[in-house]
Amino acid sequence: MGVTQRFSQTIESEEELRTIVGFPSTIVKNKVITYVDDHCSNFISKSPFLVISTADEAGYCDASPRGDMPGFVLVLDEKHLIIPERPGNRRIDSMRNILSRM
Repeated sequence: MGVTQRFSQTIESEEELRTIVGFPSTIVKNKVITYVDDHCSNFISKSPFLVISTADEAGYCDASPRGDMPGFVLVLDEKHLIIPERPGNRRIDSMRNILSRM
């Protein structure tokens, strides 16, 4: 059974999806920032967990969980975080992906 047989209605464009879901408010649009502000820095300082997502030069993505006591991530400035590398499975996917983009 094909997908078109399984579903009688499908959404095929963002325009069609927007007619159903609508548009985000201005306040929601403004939540996307390109720097670490005071609110973000405070949140990061209290977080015992993060997921670092990286992609290699071909666009293949990896998401790697990291955790430790709150404060294990250091906010160096508004554009840089220091995330410690911990012994793990030695795949170094995140590091390889980062190096492949340099």
